[in-house]
Amino acid sequence: MVRVLLFAQTATVAGTAFCEWPIGAPQEASAFWSWLLVQHPKLSSLRNVCRLARNGEYLLEGEMIAPGDELAVIPPVSGG
Repeated sequence: MVRVLLFAQTATVAGTAFCEWPIGAPQEASAFWSWLLVQHPKLSSLRNVCRLARNGEYLLEGEMIAPGDELAVIPPVSGG
């Protein structure tokens, strides 16, 4: 199981700030996105602008996500 945190507009669009991805073996980020968009299809409009963080650090392309990890789906932010 992977704990998934949704922030800002991703949480608003999905209607939740938390979900769990039920995996039993390491998976690539593309598998996560496929699962997430089935669960929350409205997030597809944000897919290309969001970043993933695993256990508090941005996930690099090709890195695996394993059971027990915590993922954060981070939309673009602006500040002032």
